[in-house]
Amino acid sequence: MGLIPFKGLHLDEVHGALQAGGLLERGPLIAEQAYRGVHGQFAQRFSDIRGLSHRKVPRLEDTFSLDAISLESVHGADDRSRRYVFRLRDGAVVESVLIPRHARWSLCVSSQAGCALGCQFCATGMIGLKRNLEPWEIIDQVLQVSRHAGVRVAGIVFMGMGEPLQNEVAVFQACRVLSCREGLQLSPRKIQISTAGVVPAIHRFAASDHRMDLVFSLVSAVPEKRAALMPIQKKYGFHDLLDAIRAYADSRPKRHVTLEYIAIRGLTLGDDDIEAIQEHLVGFPFILNVIPLNPVAGSGLEAPGREEVREWTERLRPLGFPVKVRFSAGQGRLAGCGQLGATLL
Repeated sequence: MGLIPFKGLHLDEVHGALQAGGLLERGPLIAEQAYRGVHGQFAQRFSDIRGLSHRKVPRLEDTFSLDAISLESVHGADDRSRRYVFRLRDGAVVESVLIPRHARWSLCVSSQAGCALGCQFCATGMIGLKRNLEPWEIIDQVLQVSRHAGVRVAGIVFMGMGEPLQNEVAVFQACRVLSCREGLQLSPRKIQISTAGVVPAIHRFAASDHRMDLVFSLVSAVPEKRAALMPIQKKYGFHDLLDAIRAYADSRPKRHVTLEYIAIRGLTLGDDDIEAIQEHLVGFPFILNVIPLNPVAGSGLEAPGREEVREWTERLRPLGFPVKVRFSAGQGRLAGCGQLGATLL
């Protein structure tokens, strides 16, 4: 049997693996010490962990691996965001974005190398899917960025490369690790998972006891426009998606659902778009998060100006739901929403 990837385990699973190997005798704190060392001190080797007896290191090394993804480059933007480029062991590339938010830091992580969904506005979709990430590869993005930037990450958004709900087992395991009290100590409420609309997985999530938040890529409220922009709608219909969102909203009473809407010049900022929002987005409380398109070469889509977005969203405000405009961090360094992977095209 091979070594177990340590970074992808919850503390309870570290305990279980050591107990199964008869390695907890004469040192019951070995699991806690190792866990805090890797997730708190960002140690890269068990022997680097402060306070861990050198006699305990072989027991850990005989059971676990501390594999790491390779940090290839870092690209800083004027708004203090940073795009991190990582190479996986098989040569695939993923990217993460560190984002400043009100004196705290959030990290946008990838869940897949590439993406199979092929959304027209997204560079990652143009690459195609290479493979799913393993839990430890997701966690290592957080550990490496935290160590490199010297910051404590206060929130995680699964809005990087890939569709998280097409890799839900690994993503949910990573969330469990992220929220471990002896590790990174992130509240599940500080973890957001963005989905393009994998309807069966949304229903499973709604029926579960997960405490993370789902965020939905609506993109357009006109079914025909959304279908042209997001091929996933051919598999999971527009109204099926809305039913799944309602089920999710029902599972979290008194909380607003976040819908991500892409502002595209000449396509999603018309009178018909406002009428479609009024017609279709009913039966659940929501926040409409309007994201101006970030330029992606070859998409054939045009980004709107700030004044164009402002005028259109002002027309939404009397309709009785919260509207936010979110300009993506780091878009000048290809770190904005929809831009990850653009350098690989």
